[in-house]
Amino acid sequence: MSARELWRRAVVHWPRKLAAIGLGFIMWAFVSTTETTIAQRSLLVPIEVEGIAADLVPIGVPEVAEVTVSGPGPRLDRLRPESIEAVLDLSGLAGDFAAPVRVSPPQGVVLERVTPAEVLGILERVASREVPVTVVHLGAAPTDAKLISHAEPATVTVRGRGARLERVVQALVAVDPAREETEAAPFPADASGRPVDEVTVIPAQVRVRTTAEALLVRREVPLRLLPLVVGGVSDVQASHERVPLVGPPSQLEPLQEVVGAIALPTERPEPGRYTLPVNVATPTGVSLLEDVTVSVRYDEPGADP
Repeated sequence: MSARELWRRAVVHWPRKLAAIGLGFIMWAFVSTTETTIAQRSLLVPIEVEGIAADLVPIGVPEVAEVTVSGPGPRLDRLRPESIEAVLDLSGLAGDFAAPVRVSPPQGVVLERVTPAEVLGILERVASREVPVTVVHLGAAPTDAKLISHAEPATVTVRGRGARLERVVQALVAVDPAREETEAAPFPADASGRPVDEVTVIPAQVRVRTTAEALLVRREVPLRLLPLVVGGVSDVQASHERVPLVGPPSQLEPLQEVVGAIALPTERPEPGRYTLPVNVATPTGVSLLEDVTVSVRYDEPGADP
């Protein structure tokens, strides 16, 4: 192909070709600039504590560190806190300490600063002891019943710093009384039932079995004797003015009195003093705790009216 022919083809539709070349250059410049733009970004990264002895606990360590990094904009936009490590190494330390927060950013990202760069704190010794498990029922007991719950295990281990551990006297576990058996997490509490934080309970779950037992109470109520319908009987003396009863609270609490009927002999006895039983009427489920009698005197023989 001759030079003339090449020139002719090059100049044909030259405005379109020039526009295409210009558009390609603009796109190349935009991509190149975007990829090479350096930006900064700050993230809150959880601090991982390492090197602590089993009987020590760190006090004053923040949960997160503010980490500022720089790098290509698109890479920083995709960066997540879990992509960065922030480690506080307390190996070999005890008591008061000052330790740096070591941050490891991912490849291609530059660490600018860490806040805090150094942590001031205390390593306190922890202890453990046994406390009883106390079951708390969420809701009222069934009518005329009491709830009895047993936790397994009956005691748990509480572990924490000395000052806080001294406040713990029990591990409370709250359960639904409608469930006969359940598992629940106990929490450390003081004598008033208030939770004590920063104390660990071992094991984290206990099994609770709950049963409802019939509730019986004792109460004394006045006795009202029905009048005798026979003649020739005088000086009636009851053994009780008030009688002891036992039964469910719903039956005993509203009871104002009980009525007693003297059990007369089938044949009239000779004149003299006699002790006769008294039949006391009680509500269903209520029992008389003591026998009730009356002492009566028959004055003279006679027929019943």
